[in-house]
Amino acid sequence: MGDCYVFPEGIQVGPFTPDQVRKMLDAGKISPETPVRYSDGTGAKHYMKAGEFVASEASSGESAEPPTAELLSVEPDALRVACPVCGQHYRVEDDRSGVKCCKCLECERDFLLPPRPGAGLPDGGEEAEVPDGDLLCPHCWKSFDPDYVLYISVHPDLFGDPVLGKYAPKRFVPTVFNQSGQPLDEKGLPATEMACPRCHLRIPAGLLDTPALYFSIAGAISSGKSHLLTCMTHQLRRTLPEYFGAAFFDADPRLNETLSSYERELFMSLSPEKVTSLPATQISGDGISNRVRLNDTEIELPQPFVFEFRSRDGVDDLNMVFYDNSGEMFVPGRDEWGNQATFHLSHSDGIIFLFDPTSDAVMRGSICDRRDPQISCSPHVVDQTLLFNEMIDRIRRHANMLSSDTCKIPLVVAVVKYDTWRDGFDRTPAELPLAKPDSVSSGESWALDRDRVLDVSFALRELLLKYVPGLVNAAESFFESVTFVPVSNFGTLAERNDEGVIGIVPEKLKPIWVEVPVLTLLAQNNGLIRSKTGSAGAPLGTWINGQLGFAHPVTGRPVRLPGNYAGAGLEIGGTLYRLPAKDDGGEHREN
Repeated sequence: MGDCYVFPEGIQVGPFTPDQVRKMLDAGKISPETPVRYSDGTGAKHYMKAGEFVASEASSGESAEPPTAELLSVEPDALRVACPVCGQHYRVEDDRSGVKCCKCLECERDFLLPPRPGAGLPDGGEEAEVPDGDLLCPHCWKSFDPDYVLYISVHPDLFGDPVLGKYAPKRFVPTVFNQSGQPLDEKGLPATEMACPRCHLRIPAGLLDTPALYFSIAGAISSGKSHLLTCMTHQLRRTLPEYFGAAFFDADPRLNETLSSYERELFMSLSPEKVTSLPATQISGDGISNRVRLNDTEIELPQPFVFEFRSRDGVDDLNMVFYDNSGEMFVPGRDEWGNQATFHLSHSDGIIFLFDPTSDAVMRGSICDRRDPQISCSPHVVDQTLLFNEMIDRIRRHANMLSSDTCKIPLVVAVVKYDTWRDGFDRTPAELPLAKPDSVSSGESWALDRDRVLDVSFALRELLLKYVPGLVNAAESFFESVTFVPVSNFGTLAERNDEGVIGIVPEKLKPIWVEVPVLTLLAQNNGLIRSKTGSAGAPLGTWINGQLGFAHPVTGRPVRLPGNYAGAGLEIGGTLYRLPAKDDGGEHREN
């Protein structure tokens, strides 16, 4: 019989011997219904209720192993323990040669010494093989089982880690636990923070027992990725509870500190009447990335921002992980082993690509408002289609896709700085409500107005085809789901202060549709929020190889839309049309 683990209140505690499980049951520390996991001689894992397990052990007479002493405290060269039978205290010199058997002088019963807590990593440190499992590290994207989670030492003398460097607290494999089930570090202090077994970076406890969605934000230099992420998460804190019956909050305030500081700067400014600006996202640095040593190479891993999404009924609770990268990281040639800042793209459950009209050579001079200092005082042009194609290439390579494969990750193209080009667009998203009452839930919550979002998406697609057709064609050729969303982080034009800093006056902030990219992705990921379409509209289009095809009602040119437009109502040339609900042979999900 191998080591046993018990699960009081769903929390794994162990390992224990079968005799220890019996003693815990006798003492009332666990109930007969508490699950027990044990392994047989082949290494296979089995589960049984504690009462049944102890009874089967007693009938088989298998466990004649002496009980293990209770660990009282840890000294540099000794352990203080208590006899598990009579409670007599002992100080036993620890030669680190493994578990030893002792005889109690009081009751003359044999007992085993517990292993020294926090004994460190197995031979090989970070090189040790960690099998794939159900959990995914948000830093290095290594999958592993909960049994391989490391813990972070608490005692101030326990510093030095082979992956994170000499100034990082030691990571260790848990072997000894206190009565609360907390693992003890080498000095006997309870450790509460966990780390990835590969990169050794700290991971939130919630990621171990709650599923996660990973969202990547990509775009060119100065496209406003950090501003969007800041305003987006700020708005989601309000929109999700108000309309969709879901809470949204920081899962790990320490990991989110950089983003939280941005939010304070914009929405809690002590000088809301003065121009403020967020710093440009750096390629690396504290709060942006983490440097670790893997495979004898120093590499940079991006900092994840982790939030909890809690549905009202608790059925769809999950974590939402966001990544914000510097625009320089999407320049061709930046993708390398030493800097894995964009490796998360192939692991994403949704990608938000920011397209900035003020940095496009054609749109900048055609429809952008020259009163904005980003146009008049900051000449900046980028080939964003080239960056988008570079992103596609990285996804293909890291996901090991064939050149003919299409990508099932939903894409939202957020066309940013709407406040500078609104006069060139025939929709007014600021005046369009995002949600409508959901009759299915009797008014308790609302549903995302899918018709509204996709109608605006189609109109914006028409505008982009006029100026950047290569971007639209590349997106819809590779991704199976593409939505175009107009976004304004500020809701007003940027301003320039006396020092020449271009930014925003916080008291004028009124973001427009910044939360729509995430709401769209949540609706597409197993319907985590409900979305609804109407029924009115003249029939238009048919399914062709998983896409929706029709002749444009105004221009007559052929149109081919991705499958996520299924069932949508589109207003084209003043007439409302209704697309087919779904392809009978497809997998499109409607809510």
